[in-house]
Amino acid sequence: MSPLPLVGLVGLSILLLIFFFSVQTQKATRDHSVIPNAFPWVGRNKNEIFSSVRSNYRGLVNSVQHFKAGYRKYSKLGLIYVVPAWTRGPQIIIPPSMTPWIANIPENILSAKECTFDNGNDLLGVLIRKELTRSIGQFNNEIFEEIDLSMQSIFGTDGQWRKVNIYNSFIKSVGSSANRIFVGKELGSNMDFIMASVKFAKDVSISSYILHMFPKALKPVASWFATIPNRYHSGIAMKYLRPLVQQRFDDIVRKRDDPNFSFEEPDDVVTWMVREALKRNTSIETSPAELAYGILLLNFASITTTTITATNTLLDIHSAPNAEELVEALREEASVVLREHNGVWTKQAISKLYRLDSAIRESARMSGIGGTAMARKVKVPGGMTLPDGTWVPENVTIGVAMDGIHFDEEFYENPLKFDLFRFSRPREQYLAGLIGDKPPVNEDFVTTSERWLPFGHGIHGCPGRFFASNNIKMMLAHLLLNYEVQPWKVRPPNISIDVISVVPMQATMMIRRRVAKM
Repeated sequence: MSPLPLVGLVGLSILLLIFFFSVQTQKATRDHSVIPNAFPWVGRNKNEIFSSVRSNYRGLVNSVQHFKAGYRKYSKLGLIYVVPAWTRGPQIIIPPSMTPWIANIPENILSAKECTFDNGNDLLGVLIRKELTRSIGQFNNEIFEEIDLSMQSIFGTDGQWRKVNIYNSFIKSVGSSANRIFVGKELGSNMDFIMASVKFAKDVSISSYILHMFPKALKPVASWFATIPNRYHSGIAMKYLRPLVQQRFDDIVRKRDDPNFSFEEPDDVVTWMVREALKRNTSIETSPAELAYGILLLNFASITTTTITATNTLLDIHSAPNAEELVEALREEASVVLREHNGVWTKQAISKLYRLDSAIRESARMSGIGGTAMARKVKVPGGMTLPDGTWVPENVTIGVAMDGIHFDEEFYENPLKFDLFRFSRPREQYLAGLIGDKPPVNEDFVTTSERWLPFGHGIHGCPGRFFASNNIKMMLAHLLLNYEVQPWKVRPPNISIDVISVVPMQATMMIRRRVAKM
């Protein structure tokens, strides 16, 4: 290669880096400038050159630690503080005393949708709240069948130790079991479709973070490049989804117009979605292409959260100093419950897995998805006043320090310890008649509170948590009863990226089928 093209390539690379740094500097300076000067910052030194963009870069790897440090220094005194973030811009963190307030402020005042991935259509939210939650337990046999088949395929049945990637194994199992309910057995067992849906879920998370780096003026161009993987994998999934949705739409409409038409509606999300769309009768919502894309978005919402939670729980259990003892306690509970329900994971059976539920909740407390929760964008023109009298400007983001609350000794005894029975112990003691006549406060996995925030709290609490909880418990209970996992001496650490904590996606486990299985 001649030196001239090489020099040109190096020069172009330098120009692109300068351009990117310039864009980031302007965006960071603009974002930081709206924060009132009196607000204290954690992670930013106002006196250093390029302080805004440099603090944002630090936030890329240290935001979670900044939230914890700010919580100890300011939140414990009832004060607000600001943390720089690479993607969302500055985060104004309110103290725990304001959690009840932010939990119940309506969307038009503090917007949760503008701080999450939202396509502006509430059809999916309605389906999750009205249909998916109602159906919990109804499809457990089908979900279990997919879980069992996927685990046999991934972990084997010969009793030999296998080394497998934890996250990738779980995401395949979650994807196939969820899509059995979303699109039915035939398409739900198509691995080409399942893997396209799984990869699309990963793509959305990555591309949304990339796009947050760019100002509005550049987002259309940046979006074209950042979403290339999204379009590729969604194209594969849509190849299967569009014909399915179109046929279902046509059949339901024909049956509605002609009662003699021989068609029985499958009981799955596609049918529920078409029914709801026909009630609304708008051009967008009755578009089969839009409905098919809605299934993809539902995959993103359900697969990602469920897989992360299951991965964290397995890592936390098997990395505990007394891992073998904990596994045996969980295995014993699952075995007893399953026998009591004739070997079937009914809704009632799942609800009696108190220890496993506690393990998942405790894992979510200790290995949460990030340092902050309940992010809201201020939508009041001219800004608004917080309960303590502090004024915050319009369009800034406020939230609470979730990790700070989760590791606060005021709320949790010995908060740095993974106590698997932390939330089940009071209930088990009550059921055994060891404590008073009044049942303890319900603290199961789906119950949000001011001191436990992985699903948010209040009017914007995650509506899909009930479906996710049912599937996670069934999946982990089946794994406990039928497989052995070698424990870790040291837990593979989660990685802090901006405001979130990412599970170790390259972590592997040694696993084999148990001889005494159920």
